Amino acid sequence: MSGEPPDEEGFYFPVYEEVASDLLEGLDRTGLVVEDIGHEIEPSTGDRTFRCAAHVGTSEAAPRYQASLHFHWDALLTYLGTYGPGSECDLYHEPGEACSHRAQPPHPGVDLVVEYDLGDGGYQLSDLGEVQAWISTVESLLSRVLPDDDGRVVHLNLAFREGAVWVERFTAEQSWYLDLSEPRDLSPICEMVAATLRATPTLADRLPL
Repeated sequence: MSGEPPDEEGFYFPVYEEVASDLLEGLDRTGLVVEDIGHEIEPSTGDRTFRCAAHVGTSEAAPRYQASLHFHWDALLTYLGTYGPGSECDLYHEPGEACSHRAQPPHPGVDLVVEYDLGDGGYQLSDLGEVQAWISTVESLLSRVLPDDDGRVVHLNLAFREGAVWVERFTAEQSWYLDLSEPRDLSPICEMVAATLRATPTLADRLPL
């Protein structure tokens, strides 16, 4: 991660734009096509959210498999990054009041969430037993690309209509907690995202979706 080095007191704090830029650059270096980049801000709180989509570049206009990435940036992170450690005292109590804010440096971090599309949906489910087989297939694939399953969840959205059960969406989600208390290289995570996207097309022959 690029950015300003720690100051003379050892204080380092990234800014939102720096983390978003490093993530985009990391994805670009893997050769993925990055689209739908968005920066959202909540007017009432000042919280920010970064979003983008990535897929393996092909000749297809609408790739079947893609990943959606996002992280949430609390407004307090922006405040502390601007005014420095201990500045939260101004938010929580009167000046001069005894507190621990200045004694304990802030610990910035965000959760990076990546969601992978695994199927188009629109499939009528004839046997609920199929679901476990699908999940086992996906887990087998992901465990080869992402050996650490901490933070990984498989989602299957079902709908009941016309007297039948339909699969509306099939996704897998992986999340990482990013400790931003010191400069961090996001390249390894971006490479794992790229490896997963390059592996997911093999599901086309193993899932009916």
